Amino acid sequence: MLNRADIEARVPHAGAMCLLDAVTGWDASHIACEALAPSAGHPLMREGFGVPAVAAVEYAAQATAVHGALLATEGVRQAGLLAKLADIELLSGPVTGALVVRADLLGRSAGGCLYGFTVHDDGGCRARGRLMVALHDGH
Repeated sequence: MLNRADIEARVPHAGAMCLLDAVTGWDASHIACEALAPSAGHPLMREGFGVPAVAAVEYAAQATAVHGALLATEGVRQAGLLAKLADIELLSGPVTGALVVRADLLGRSAGGCLYGFTVHDDGGCRARGRLMVALHDGH
């Protein structure tokens, strides 16, 4: 299991924008993460509303970034960019509790990765869908 500091060491997201607090399990084909319930000062909080369900997609994208870093061989990491979302389903209303994020690697090539994901809180499934990450070597 990885904690928040371990996650921040592996992804470009830092400080408040690192939304994940723990990796609870992972292997070559999936990653499972947790995030604490949003509180005051959350970077995606909307005044008078809370954190919208669409923000769950960012949690999933960060989980895929952690997964990519964990899969990197010999410390060679490729930079990634969220390139496409597909088949997104969102539960309306704000995110109300701690989140459980799961991302399943559906395909990988030299140019990118395709993941299926789900994000749950105490109100049920907040988001599900697929996302594509474009990879590049940073040059």
